[in-house]
Amino acid sequence: MVAVAAGAWFAPACPAALPEPTEAAGALVPTTPVAPAPSEFAFTFSPGYGTIDHWPKDPAAFEEVVRKLASAGFNTIHCVYRDWRVPICRRHGVKMMIDVLAWHDDARTDIRRPEQQAAVKAICERVRGEPAVWGYNLWNEKLAFFGRPFGNDVNDCLAMLRRWDPTHPVWVGTYRNSYPQAVKGNPGVFGYYDYHWQRGMIWHFALLKWYQGLLNERGAWLGRWILVHDYNRNLYTLNTSLAHGLKVVIWFIGGPWNARTGEWNPEHHLVRVGRQVHHLYAELMRIGRPTAVYSTPTTTTPDDKDKEPGVPPHCTPFPQDCWVQVTGGEAVVGLFTYPGGADALFVANHNAFAPQRMVLRFKAEGKLAVNLFDRGTGAWRPLTVSDNVVTFDLAPGGGELLQVSGRARAARVPCVCHGRSCPAVCFSPPVPRPALSGRAFFGAATSGLFHTSRGGPPDPPRPGPTRDAAPADSS
Repeated sequence: MVAVAAGAWFAPACPAALPEPTEAAGALVPTTPVAPAPSEFAFTFSPGYGTIDHWPKDPAAFEEVVRKLASAGFNTIHCVYRDWRVPICRRHGVKMMIDVLAWHDDARTDIRRPEQQAAVKAICERVRGEPAVWGYNLWNEKLAFFGRPFGNDVNDCLAMLRRWDPTHPVWVGTYRNSYPQAVKGNPGVFGYYDYHWQRGMIWHFALLKWYQGLLNERGAWLGRWILVHDYNRNLYTLNTSLAHGLKVVIWFIGGPWNARTGEWNPEHHLVRVGRQVHHLYAELMRIGRPTAVYSTPTTTTPDDKDKEPGVPPHCTPFPQDCWVQVTGGEAVVGLFTYPGGADALFVANHNAFAPQRMVLRFKAEGKLAVNLFDRGTGAWRPLTVSDNVVTFDLAPGGGELLQVSGRARAARVPCVCHGRSCPAVCFSPPVPRPALSGRAFFGAATSGLFHTSRGGPPDPPRPGPTRDAAPADSS
């Protein structure tokens, strides 16, 4: 197993967008305005997409589902647009992620089909600036499939959405890191899926790390489809992704509400997950993107099996001169900076099935203050600091957000955001990513794991997350 040299590609960098290279240099140039950031973390329910309208057509029935989802922590729903759904979502504090791939006669809002583009345009113009709309879901499969069978370019469709509605972000997703670089500029959110618990845990941190470079270059935000497993595995995936700056999760597929039967399951594990994290949603956007993500060594695997001690593959160990060190417990830690300059840490358990007693030591000047965000109350509570050390517990698969003041600061360098909105204070210059394709990256980074003539991981047996069998001309 060969991993990328620690910190070689993803050392702390300016968390805002870098200028796009020119086409002459072999890269892509953005042709649309910079997309707005999501207003808060999106915990998204999706019953299916890209074909029909899966949601109740009766407003009263729709509102009852939305009410229950909101009570379970879901603040975003992936659905076909209907005018009457907007005020219902607004009443319950839920946002609509609009499906612009639904081609069926009961929807007819597939932006790839010329005869349906006028309907999509009318929707976009109608919801400009609407706070009950999250934005648009443009793609979820391998990006190479986007043009089938109409010959569309994803960037043409993205430009339409950005032109028709510049006030909302667009989700563009793919399988693993299959050609997201083909998307020009910043759509808003780059999303992906990998099914790592089923298809190999090596992908989990490898992809989270790979996407940091793309997000920093484009000034975009991270999204993930996460396969619905069980409470511990889903909590682990969510929290370790939050440490890497995740801002949108779409659960694949379904959850406590069954779109086929209409049944509601209040005991579904995603209800527990949503209720545990919902107080964090606004705070997770405030901290922006991570300036660095570091890992402790581990002695167990994510599913609590013994392993050779060491930092997991594709994770970066804490540098000796880092201002925070973990001296007890096994965790991955994202370092963030609030717009006002305060420091934040998101500490996520490396083990989905065992708790951790975390011990953090800080380099401080003067009085150090550390506060922990209480997920139960939505308020900050102080931790006891003794000799610049704090301790706290992580539940199995759990994560905690800390705010730190009074620590020793490195000298600041000029911000290199090139006029774009910077979500955090910049402390170090950017480190460019190598110009490698996704397959070349994994061919080098996971050499020996895969045996294919193309030097990279084999293709999955099916193209992506979709509940319904897609028609031959839709994906």
